[in-house]
Amino acid sequence: FRSWFCIIKRTWLLRQVLSGGSRLWTPDFRLGIAAMQQSPLTRGEKMEDSKAKNLTLDELYHKMLKRAAEGKNVEDIDNADPKMIECLAHPEETSLVWRVKPCTCSEDKQADCVKVCQWDAMHPSADGVQIDPDKCVGCQACVDACKLESLKTKKDIIPVVEELKKGDTPIYALVAPAFSGQFGPEVTAGKLRTALKLLGFSGMLEVAVFADILTLKEALEFDKNVNKEGDFQLTSCCCPMWIAMIRRLYHQLMPNVPGSVSPMIAGGRTVKVLHPEAKTVFIGPCMAKKAEIKEPDLKGAIDYVLTYEELRDLFSTTNLDLASLEEDNVPHASKAGICYAYAGGVAAAVDATVKKLNPHRKIEMKIRRADSVPECRAMIDNILKGNHEGNFFEGMGCKGGCVGGPKALVNREEGKKNVQAYSDEAQYKTPAENPYVIELLKKLGFATVEEFLANSDLYDRKFD
Repeated sequence: FRSWFCIIKRTWLLRQVLSGGSRLWTPDFRLGIAAMQQSPLTRGEKMEDSKAKNLTLDELYHKMLKRAAEGKNVEDIDNADPKMIECLAHPEETSLVWRVKPCTCSEDKQADCVKVCQWDAMHPSADGVQIDPDKCVGCQACVDACKLESLKTKKDIIPVVEELKKGDTPIYALVAPAFSGQFGPEVTAGKLRTALKLLGFSGMLEVAVFADILTLKEALEFDKNVNKEGDFQLTSCCCPMWIAMIRRLYHQLMPNVPGSVSPMIAGGRTVKVLHPEAKTVFIGPCMAKKAEIKEPDLKGAIDYVLTYEELRDLFSTTNLDLASLEEDNVPHASKAGICYAYAGGVAAAVDATVKKLNPHRKIEMKIRRADSVPECRAMIDNILKGNHEGNFFEGMGCKGGCVGGPKALVNREEGKKNVQAYSDEAQYKTPAENPYVIELLKKLGFATVEEFLANSDLYDRKFD
């Protein structure tokens, strides 16, 4: 009965939209905020309609998440905007930022809002601030700056929970290195793995182990390509905002960027090779990762990206007490890979690995780094002026690195301390001495890292 109800409701909504006569508040999340201009309703009517009838997005989200966790039809809700239901239930093609109520700022005030975006993705209009989904990278600056709280970030967790409840295909959680301490001081990697399995995941992989492999890749490329004064390399492959900045604003420097995918994509591709029928879910503090998985050359590696906030909401909904769970500890990352989570960690990992691989190297690594978009742009501008004074440049889009991501659950200072404490427990200091890396590569059919890098393009990326 519920499935028929859902079909009837969707058919009715489609007819209303096609006829142009809908009296619903229908900002088109799928096509971006600009579609508000095309609605026949005035701004006042939209606001009044929304207030009179419907749950807020946050209220609806938690209600639908609860229904998903209980195995119920998430769309069988009456007192909500069908468009909101549609976006939460089927977020795959929606934009990264949703406008959940009208923007009432004047165009003069909108000019101040537009300034917070470093990507030229926002512009003022008579219908409120517009966001270009093709330019938006998911930094969340606009959401944080909106005093009207009209903007919300995309949520992908409801279809993931529905997939978990079906249980008809393996689903693996790939957890970003910044997870330490995010879900409570007593929640270890082993307890988090237990919790994820209780939710229905087939297993949990620490993305840090793929950071290990990519560290080896970048170290070997540095050793090969930086051999004289003036040579330099730009990293980090793990930060989509940093890569997007170079590609869009400083394209002339792309030859200095190693052709590597991020650890997230590397992890997803590896799982798909070893388990072709599996689905992959990345979990981290970053909104920009939701955009990264849609890049044309990266599609298919990761099926869903969830934030720590979304996972916390699911733990809360299911009343899981993580601190009381048993340990399911499978450590497999080196200290170097774990430290990708904070600013300076990538550069330190590659530096330590270069020294391990080539201790007699004549030209030492000279590290320069920046975290936050403004600082990254300033560092690159200095490179272009010839004032770089380094040969290895690390950029992170968020202040503090991934631990300072917009969806982190603890402040970046605490997050860094937690990651450092966890990394100190690692048995191996660099990926060059980590036997799990070789074990993983053998499963992929390669005996050594050098053989893998020479004969496989699994972790390669060809930038345009």
